[in-house]
Formats: sequence, C-alpha cells, structure tokens
Amino acid sequence: ECGGCRGNSRLGNDEMIEYLIWLHTALGAGNPRGAKALEAIGSAEKIYEMNDSGRRQSGLFTPKDLEMLRNTKLGEAKAIEKECRRHGITVLPYTDGKYPQKLKVIAAPPVLLYLKGKLPNVDETPTVCIVGPRESSDFGQKAAYSLGYRLASAGMTVVSGGARGCDFYAHSGALKANGKTVLIMGCGIEADYLRENAELRHAVAENGCLISEYPPFERASKFTFPVRNRLLSALSDAVIVVEAKARSGTLNTANHALNQGKEIFVIPGSPADENYAGSNALLRDGARPLLDISDILNEYLPRYPDKIDIEKAIKKRAKPVEERAAKPEKTEVHKKLSIETLSNEAKIVYNQLNKPIFYPDEINNTSLVPGDILSALTELEIEGLIRSLPGGRYELIKN
Repeated sequence: ECGGCRGNSRLGNDEMIEYLIWLHTALGAGNPRGAKALEAIGSAEKIYEMNDSGRRQSGLFTPKDLEMLRNTKLGEAKAIEKECRRHGITVLPYTDGKYPQKLKVIAAPPVLLYLKGKLPNVDETPTVCIVGPRESSDFGQKAAYSLGYRLASAGMTVVSGGARGCDFYAHSGALKANGKTVLIMGCGIEADYLRENAELRHAVAENGCLISEYPPFERASKFTFPVRNRLLSALSDAVIVVEAKARSGTLNTANHALNQGKEIFVIPGSPADENYAGSNALLRDGARPLLDISDILNEYLPRYPDKIDIEKAIKKRAKPVEERAAKPEKTEVHKKLSIETLSNEAKIVYNQLNKPIFYPDEINNTSLVPGDILSALTELEIEGLIRSLPGGRYELIKN
C-alpha cells in the first residue's frame, strides 16, 4: 500500500510539490500535455523556469496552454499546498514511484493526485469500479451494496464516485465488509459537495482513500465529473454497470473503460424498463452480462490467485448499510428462526413481514430510515429468508 499517503505527510520536498501544483493548475485537470511535458523536460521546475519562447519551441503546448502557463503564478500553487497541509491532504506527483502505473498508461494521466487516506496498491490488487445512476432503483441500490460487500469480502478493492444512489451503496457495502474502497471525487476533497454523503466520505478517508484531481476547495460542475470518470475506469481492472438509462452519465465511465481496454460487466434488465436502456445497449455492443458474482471472481482469480478469496464472497453475510439514524435497542425475533446472527435492523424488518408477498414501502412501522430497510432486506435475502420478485416485490420464504 501507499504508506506515505496518510495524514500530513507529503511526497517530495515542498518546492517540488509547489512547481507540480503550478503546472497542474495552469494546464487544468484532464489535460494530456502535462505528463508528456514532465516526461520530455524532466521536472515541473524546469518548465516553470523556461521562457515563453522555449516552451513554444518545445512543441509540447498549445497556444492556450502557453497563455495559462504565463498567467498562473507560483503563489497560487503555494496557497494550494498550504491548504493541503492544513487539511491532511497528500499530493502524489506523476513523477513519484508510488503513482499508480494504471494511471500512467492512459491518454491523459493527471500531473498529480490529491489524496486523503491510504491508497491501496491498485497495480497489484484486484480492483473493480461499480457505477450506476444517482436516481437508482431499489434493485440497483441493493445490487450495488451486495456487489460492494461481496467483492470487498473476496479481497477486491471497490472504486466508485461517492455520489448518491449506486455509488453510495457500493462504497457502503465495501466498508461494511471491512474491505478496501477508493472514492474518486469530481471536485476538491474539502469542497462543500453533497453534504448528505459527508459521513460516507469521512468513513472512506479513515478506511480507504479519497482521490481528487482538483485542489481542495474547487467546486463541482457539469464539466468536472466527465473529466473525473476516466480515473474511475483507469484505476480498475473492470467496470460494473449496475443500471443505466439511454442517456445516463454512467455510460461516460463505460466509454472510458472501453477506450482503455478494460472489461465491462453489465447487469441485464428488461427491454421494457427504461432504467436499463443504456445497460442493454452496452450488452448489445459487446459488454459481458453479470448474472452472478462468480462471473467477476472467476475472471480475475487466475490473475490474482493469492489475492481473491471466493469462499468469503459466497459465504460471508452482508451487514446493514451505514446507519443514518440512531440504532434501536436490541430486538428479539418473534418468528421461529434458526439464524441468530442477523443484525438488529434485519430482525426489526423480519418481525414486520406478515404477508407472503410485499413491497419495501409497506414496511413502515419501524424506526428505520429507507436505507436501513433496504440493507436489511438485502441481508434477509442473502440468508435465504426472502427472495426478490419482478417489479420490486419480495416473497417471504417459509421456514
């Protein structure tokens, strides 16, 4: 693991970091010419010290790049470095040996990464990206949570974008499995973005890693997320599309994966369901259907024979998603039940199941929020106490 990527430690000396931040700030996130210039010229400091004529004669920069290099002051970079130090953010340069090789080989590798937490060694660890829409279906949320939990249990690192919906549940599943997860942000790590997921980001920083290509307080915009998406696929061996409409932003990540030569797995959906129009189009174009978690595990077991534990993925029971309400008191199960290891939330939900077939929104006589109920249903299904049916329904299985 990237042992130097936690707390206030920074890689390299402050001056080198400041020149790298200057170069990255001047050229902007997603610019392919920053890394090429570093390879050709040798250091960001040398690029800074070159005059405009020398930069132009190098043939490495566009006229717009040259203008930004002239107008960006080193003081801006020093201020950003100071903010990183204040907030415990590490700067990982392209030139550092710990910079992921998976990023170096893409068309536009970042000049640097801003990190908070501990970055797993993604070059030597099986890594999978789970993506889906923010406004995901109940099934999509459940699938993302279950995949995150089981893949992390098996030893895979789970990558996603930290948004609401499928991203939230994928990260939450990985965290509940005590596994590794990486959250790549489309804004600065300290930006005031999506406050409802602030607790999730804190948990990831403590147990995994937050990554951004943007300075600490840079705000999200409609332009930052498509630029970010290439990193989601680049850090991963494969991308799993949980669900996607015909014009879903999820497809942008899938397109990056395709261009980077990464495997794409897709959960198939009904042709009549608009939530799967984009997903099914990917399958038509050659993506692989994901029908069972073994489809993923068996694909990467030969490549990582000592890193993937299929037995843990199959046998380990999913725990409830991160609570957003106070935990209720310990609950006894009123029905006859042989399993004693259910979470308290799952017991509360199970006590409410008095119909053979039911919808999740019928479970309303509890102190649980919808996310708790969904994770409890996932747990009950994994234990074989209920089964999911078409149309978002569930069936109670008699013991």
